[in-house]
Amino acid sequence: MIQLVKARFTNFRLLRDVELSFARDAESPVTVIRAENGTGKTTVLTALTWALFGDEGIPGRRSGFRLHPIDWDPERDGASCKVTADVTFVTVDDESGLETTYDLIRTETEGFVEDGGFTIEDKELMIFRKDGSGDEPIPNPTAFLNNRVLPLTLKDVFFIDGDRALAFIETTDERSAKRDRVERAVRQLLGLDILESAQKHLDQARRDAMQAIKREAQGTSLEGLTDQENNIVIEIERLEAEKTSLEDDRLATEGRRRKADEALRDALASGGAERKSLEQELTSTERRLAEERRHYQDLIAQQRKLVNSPSLAIAMARSSVVKTSSLLASLEEQKVIPNTLPEVVQDRLARGTCICGRDVSLGSDGHTALCALLDDSRQLGESQEILMHLSNVARRVMIDSQGADGQWADRAVLSQTEVAHSRKLQAEDEKKVAELRARVTSIPDRDIAELDKMCSGEEAELSRLTGEIARRTERITVRSEERVRINRQRVDAEKKETRYLRRLAEETAAIDLLSVIAGTIAELSGETLREVSVKMNEIFLNMIVADPEQAGGVIQRAQLTENYDIVVAGPGGRSLDPDRDLSGAQRRALTLSFILALVEVSGVKAPNVVDTPLGMTSGPVRRAVLQYAADHSSQLVLLLTNSEIAGTEDILDKYTGRAYTLTNTDHYPERLKNDPETGRIETLVCECDYSLACRICERKEAM
Repeated sequence: MIQLVKARFTNFRLLRDVELSFARDAESPVTVIRAENGTGKTTVLTALTWALFGDEGIPGRRSGFRLHPIDWDPERDGASCKVTADVTFVTVDDESGLETTYDLIRTETEGFVEDGGFTIEDKELMIFRKDGSGDEPIPNPTAFLNNRVLPLTLKDVFFIDGDRALAFIETTDERSAKRDRVERAVRQLLGLDILESAQKHLDQARRDAMQAIKREAQGTSLEGLTDQENNIVIEIERLEAEKTSLEDDRLATEGRRRKADEALRDALASGGAERKSLEQELTSTERRLAEERRHYQDLIAQQRKLVNSPSLAIAMARSSVVKTSSLLASLEEQKVIPNTLPEVVQDRLARGTCICGRDVSLGSDGHTALCALLDDSRQLGESQEILMHLSNVARRVMIDSQGADGQWADRAVLSQTEVAHSRKLQAEDEKKVAELRARVTSIPDRDIAELDKMCSGEEAELSRLTGEIARRTERITVRSEERVRINRQRVDAEKKETRYLRRLAEETAAIDLLSVIAGTIAELSGETLREVSVKMNEIFLNMIVADPEQAGGVIQRAQLTENYDIVVAGPGGRSLDPDRDLSGAQRRALTLSFILALVEVSGVKAPNVVDTPLGMTSGPVRRAVLQYAADHSSQLVLLLTNSEIAGTEDILDKYTGRAYTLTNTDHYPERLKNDPETGRIETLVCECDYSLACRICERKEAM
């Protein structure tokens, strides 16, 4: 078992000069580091992993991850920056309980270049065993850490970024990515490095035998086939290494994306949300105003048409129109003017059917009658023709205008009402637009667009990395299939060459041993998977306060499958998708259940350092998660925001042995009440616990 005693960091990003001591008492094993977002929680976690694991403890690629403070000025502070981590830890013999104390000092120096980048100029790691006679340096300290203290393979099991850890059950890419992450975590837990190292040595022996066969098979087809297979093996190893590196980058990118999302939410919560809401309301109101102005123009056009319609004349002079229509009808009865237009008669003759349905085709009586009527109309004088047309127009007007005098007035009143209402709506919207513009202008811009851009950029990088990983996975599959084909051809050719039997025996022996080791690894993995699955289910149900025997229970069980899928069963055993069917608190509990199950099954006792373990949780779930973690950790370091602490104070009171508060000087004056007076951007540490505040950490808003 190992335990952290204290740590001091110098010039590690925000940690200009920070020292922390850790609780070690079995009854009070919890160290609480209270810190709001942006004050250095994740930096403390990263600094500890860098101290113990070096550059491999850094998320993503070291070449793109600076260690020095962001506001380091080469002209003021120096052309290079020395970064130091000094960690004191103890190893405890599980049988005797005897402790051995060690002091670890890791340093790296970063130099600065003109384009704003940096170079890594010097690295050093020293470990001293401390005893009564002095400090004894440990030879080969890297190997000592990996073999005697805490293997690199267990880094992600004991040093946990709560947001990044969600990648075990959440992902923006394909389902296989989650399986890969879970499988890697389980394999790290098993400590399969010895077996895998033996695998590599045996595979090298097999390849050496292949090379010997190649040398002895010069001039035969075996030489070319052996060479091809060997080249494919080399390419597959390169592709797998690239894939592993890309997966690490993808995991780091997912972490940055989560942090960017968190920063965006913080900005929205501190006024950006109101500004964005007002801007959306302003856009909606401006759009509605434009639509109402177009509607107003349509109403004016309809009103103009109503005023210019014949109905107005009828409504105003109906008696004169009625008198004229009666006179013209009398003239029609007296046969002074015909009652049928020649155009109508000609149309009916052309159709062969009268408007009454009578046959008027050529030779029929009806045809003869209409022709006579047409001849009469042709004998009309000019005045009679005018009167005939006027009579028909008057008849249509009288028919169309039945009650038109009252209808026109009603339509006119309605039209004017609609026009007035539209004017009123425009005035109201114009006033609201002016008010909204004034309110938007009065709210400070928290650069929501830039944060949105940052989130989009991380999403794009995540998509790119996913594509790169997919391409390499596909290439590995293709080349592996090609290797199988070539190997089959080579084996067939070798069987025909008896002089290669000895070399073949060597290769066969290596293949057989590789098969045995692979089977052993598979058996260990399967057995451990079952243990982790059972323990994860037990922890998860405890954390979410669920009873699998309760009728109608929403969540019945959680399981880790043989394919490394973390699945959840709901009512009736129905499968639930953790990405979509679980709440944020349940997803966080499921993730921590998986990690804590790994720790418990491994039997390794080491510090559990967790950043933001209770995010998105509340109420019974938050309390259950904290209670279980405190009960089952030999040493627990929690980096918590005040919102995570809320409602768990009694549990923390019971288990907490040490407590600190982190404060970022850059938060003054917007968030901090008092000026830190340091003149630089850095994290300050005070010994205020989760219920206190001092001049250093006192904030304008509640933490």
